[in-house]
Amino acid sequence: MDPLKLPLEELLYLRLGHFFDQLHGRRVPNLYRVVMDQVDRAVLRQALERADGHLGEAARFLGIDRNTLARKAKRLKVKAPAHAQSEPTSPAGRG
Repeated sequence: MDPLKLPLEELLYLRLGHFFDQLHGRRVPNLYRVVMDQVDRAVLRQALERADGHLGEAARFLGIDRNTLARKAKRLKVKAPAHAQSEPTSPAGRG
């Protein structure tokens, strides 16, 4: 089975099953939040990479407000890719 051919929901379902199995019944405080933070982190990393680190472009790609993306990225300690350009400081900074 090629995991890349699975629908995203099915891939997440299977991967979460493996993750939960590895807990061996141990309780993890705030498990839901831990899992959702991991998903959010992956989404933000992908969006920022596709936007060459530009917060505004990444936010538009995701359909969320730039400030929301910036807050989430800060809380989750997600940084723009190392090869990314810095965010322009003026409207004339990007064409």
